Amino acid sequence: MINKYKGHLLAMLTVTIWSSTFIVSKILLNQLTPLQILIFRFVIAVSFLSIIYPKFKRPSNIKEELLFFVTGGCLALYFFFENSALIHTYSSNVSLIVSTIPLITGVLSAIFYKTSFFTKKSIFGFVIAYLGVFLIILNGNKLAGIEPIGDLFALIAAVMFALYTLVMQKIEKTYHLIEMTRKVMLYGLVLLGVIVVVSKQSLYIEKIDVRFAMSMLFLGIVASSLAFLMWNKAIQMIGSIKTNQYIYLVPVITTVFSAIVLREAITIITILGAGLIIFGLYLSENEKETKTEIEAENETETKIKSENEVINKATNEETTEITTHTTETVMDIEIGLKMEPDEI
Repeated sequence: MINKYKGHLLAMLTVTIWSSTFIVSKILLNQLTPLQILIFRFVIAVSFLSIIYPKFKRPSNIKEELLFFVTGGCLALYFFFENSALIHTYSSNVSLIVSTIPLITGVLSAIFYKTSFFTKKSIFGFVIAYLGVFLIILNGNKLAGIEPIGDLFALIAAVMFALYTLVMQKIEKTYHLIEMTRKVMLYGLVLLGVIVVVSKQSLYIEKIDVRFAMSMLFLGIVASSLAFLMWNKAIQMIGSIKTNQYIYLVPVITTVFSAIVLREAITIITILGAGLIIFGLYLSENEKETKTEIEAENETETKIKSENEVINKATNEETTEITTHTTETVMDIEIGLKMEPDEI
């Protein structure tokens, strides 16, 4: 029971951290470019993960290394477009649009992996959620300093993370969790380095103050390293289904943080769009969760039934063996009693 509460607490703490990253990144964008933020964030994350887990596994084959590179590239591009979106639109808008990642992942998984996503309920949820996205993008035209391009960047970021999730599934799970995370980020850092060289963008920082240092350490250590580890620990404690439900709170928490810290406007259309996105996500994900729960229960029942059959079979065999042995012993005793003394 204690582990159950700890699991929920870890999941809630993680989504709160992830929700605040939109605010922290937007503040840093007043001083740095999206690319600069990512470079320093990835360097800090890779360094921290190397300190807490200094073991390195040798590459097994080229195909696996290419998968790591593609995965790291998708993750790097996700953060790049997310940070770029924050320049042009509200952080609450970005978090709302990015929260549709499960839907995009479901669609792409159905297309490439032939999974069962295109059901009536899933399609209806998809339409409802993206109606909410459309309202948020449309709402941006009516707000000062907001450009729809920012919302489109957020949408591209969501697609990149969906691709990251799908490619990540192809990587063999022979790596330690920390090592796998570090390797993905390392390849993402390599791609970002190439972009820096090609674009000839300077990484020079004019001013490094306490707020800058604390913000970068927060993004690199807390949001990129510890939060990921806490999330996976929560999955171990309460299961992936219950843990993933906390993702629905990300846009809500971010919107509240944005209004308090950044003084971003919350309009009726924003609230309506947020409601449609969360409802659409719930419709699509709830069906998959129900199926998963049923499959898990059936699998557990089958496993228990199979184990009981094995136990019963073993018990019956043991009982038969004991009975046979007992019968033979009794017969030997009876024969011994019937024999004459000189025959013994």
